[in-house]
Parts: sequence; C-alpha cells; structure tokens
Amino acid sequence: MKNRRLGFMAEMNMTSLADVSFTLMIIFLIAGVSTAISRRQGIEMDLPRASTLDPQRKEGLTVRIKTDGRIFVERQLTTRQGFSKAFADWLSREDYDRVYIEADKTVDYGIVMGILGDIREQGMTNIGLVALPK
Repeated sequence: MKNRRLGFMAEMNMTSLADVSFTLMIIFLIAGVSTAISRRQGIEMDLPRASTLDPQRKEGLTVRIKTDGRIFVERQLTTRQGFSKAFADWLSREDYDRVYIEADKTVDYGIVMGILGDIREQGMTNIGLVALPK
C-alpha cells in the first residue's frame, strides 16, 4: 500500500472574499443613501423666492412656520403660544449661534415678525430668513 500524504492548499478562496466585499458595499450604500434622505425629511415647505441669494447656510436651529399656523422648532410641533418655551428648550439642549426661519410664502407677515421678536427676546441676534433662488 502506498503511503499518501495529504497536502494543504495555500490559496485564498476569492469567491467568498468577493461575496463579502460586495455585501459590505451594498450595506454601506444603503446606509449612506438612507442617511442622506433622512436629513431633509419631514416638513414640506413652500418657501418664497428671492432674486439675490448668497448660499451661506451653516449649522443652526431651524424654525418653520406653516400657512395653517403650525410652528416647528426643528421637527417639534408647537403653537404660537408655546413657541417661546419650545424655543428655549432647544436652546438649552445645544449651543446654537444662529437661527434660520423658514416660512411658507403665504404666511402672515405679523406671525413671522412675532416669531422673530420671540427669538430676539431669547438673546439670539444671528437670524436668517430662508428663501429659494428665483
């Protein structure tokens, strides 16, 4: 009887490596796309248009005013009466240095000015009004 020696194969199985790499690539693509979509998801706004805009939006607290009277501080719904408290709560959570107001183009000017006054009473002076380019 012959004595047979079993030899080890010293090669990598490329099929498994390709499968794992492809699976990881798909997972990261899905995670990246879903993160990008979720950043501006939520409140639909019909912003006014302006002829001269300098796109200089930086990180800050966003206040949204809808035509039907709903007011959002970030994504938290509040009322006109409860706005000051909700705004103060958000300011206490993080150190914001600027505020952006997004209002539908048909919102009453008095409501926007009232919100603007409430924001200034909280000590915020760096306030931006958001519009779309013409």
